[in-house]
This record gives sequence, C-alpha cells and structure tokens, in this order.
Amino acid sequence: MNFFGPKRPLGPEEWEWQLAAFRWLLDEFGGIEAHRTGILATPDGDCFPDSALTGDARAEELLGQIMGIAGIGDWPVQLVMDDGEPSFRPVSQMHAVVPETGKAMGTFQGVDDGKGGWLAEIVASRQLLDDEAALVATLAHEIAHYFLCGTNRPMPGGEDCHELLTDLTAVALGFGIFLGNNARYARHEYADGGGQWFTAGAQGYLPERALMGALAISETLAGRDPMTAAPYLKRHLAKDLRDAARYIAKRNLIADIMAIDLADYGVPTVEVGA
Repeated sequence: MNFFGPKRPLGPEEWEWQLAAFRWLLDEFGGIEAHRTGILATPDGDCFPDSALTGDARAEELLGQIMGIAGIGDWPVQLVMDDGEPSFRPVSQMHAVVPETGKAMGTFQGVDDGKGGWLAEIVASRQLLDDEAALVATLAHEIAHYFLCGTNRPMPGGEDCHELLTDLTAVALGFGIFLGNNARYARHEYADGGGQWFTAGAQGYLPERALMGALAISETLAGRDPMTAAPYLKRHLAKDLRDAARYIAKRNLIADIMAIDLADYGVPTVEVGA
C-alpha cells in the first residue's frame, strides 16, 4: 500500500456519488464523445466578451452565451430579473453575514408559452448585475436545470440530490471555474441613504472542494488537462483542483466510472431494446 500517494480529494461516499453522477450524465447525454464536444468556459473574455450592454439587457446577453456554451442555444427561455436580495445579519456596525441557506440566487420553472407549449422561465437577482461572474454562475446553475429536463430517468440519489446534481451538471457543461470561484463570496454592500456593509456568504449547493473534484473529473473525461483551469481560480481552489487532478491521474477514471452500479443509487436499470 502506498501511504504517500495522492489521496482521494473527497470522502469515499462523496467521491463515489460524483462518479455515479458522471456515469448517469454520460449514459443520458451522449457519452464521452458528446462530452468532449464541450468547452471549458473561462472569464478571460473569450467566452463572455466585453459588451456595451448594461442592466437587464446584459443579463440577457450573458444567458444567451451560457446557453450556447451548454449546447442548447435554441431552446426557448425567458429571463426575469428580480429586485429581491438576500437578507443579511449585522455582526458589527460595518460587517454583516448573509445566511448560508445553500441556495442559488435564481430559480427555474417551466411556464406556459401561450402557444400550447412551454418554455423555461429563469429568475435571477438583479443585485448580481454588479458581479457578472456570480451572475454567470447563477445562470449556469439554472440552465443546468433546463438541460436536465431532457431526461425523465431518476437521478442518482433521488430528489434529495437534485440540486447537488444540478451544480455538478453545470460543471460538466463547462462552468466549473465560475461555480467554484463564487461558491463562497465576500463583498461590500451599499445601503440606501448611505452606509456600507461588508457581507460574506455562500452560493450554490456543492461545496468548493466537491466542485473542484467535479471539475477535475469533467476536464479529464473531456481529454483536457484539468490544471489549465488553475490560473482562473482562487488560490485555495487551484490547490484543491491540483489535489483532485493528481489523484485522478493515478486512476483509470473511465473504468472507475463505468464500474459504478447506478442501481446502488436508486437508478433503475434500462433494459436493452426497451
């Protein structure tokens, strides 16, 4: 036994669930070849160029770019920007903490399109317009919900894991850098009538280290070096990504994924020819 080799980046149950989730995604959405047609979205302007648009129009533009990267650019959608914002709890005259609800700052639902069909309605907080990277992370999560509408097959772990799988799907669609960098945040909030608060909180569902594990898996399956994402990540996230990439490099990742029995995660076996 090699006590000094790369260690598994997550606990055994978390890691096995991630492998099961990727096995499920590959089974449902075209396999490894389809996965390799995607790209890794980066915040350097290649995927989201500078724009003269502002406000809600800029959010619409970003949503269109996200959907294009996800490969669903022609799916019907409407974006609603909402003025609501999370409450925060003062801890001093200058500092506050946003409650860690574990929820993304957006919602997704299917609505009547007025033509006998339906379309996706995505609602996002207008406060995110001041932080485009956080807005991309939120919209990518909601687009992952939309993407997952393409299957009716039960998801690994059932409904309790639905939001976790949605975060992981957003990573698989190419948005792992954005979800990772925005999983935890700290920023200044300006109150009406003057005054300033420093707020900190969490966004999304998978924790940072799990997101980096998913990013390493996704990029390896895509045939790319996971560490190309490192320069765009917060320093501690780059370390987590390196740990995951080193562990995966010592494994046969595809064999590990294909060895997963999805029945162990509540996913019925699909009979050949059914």
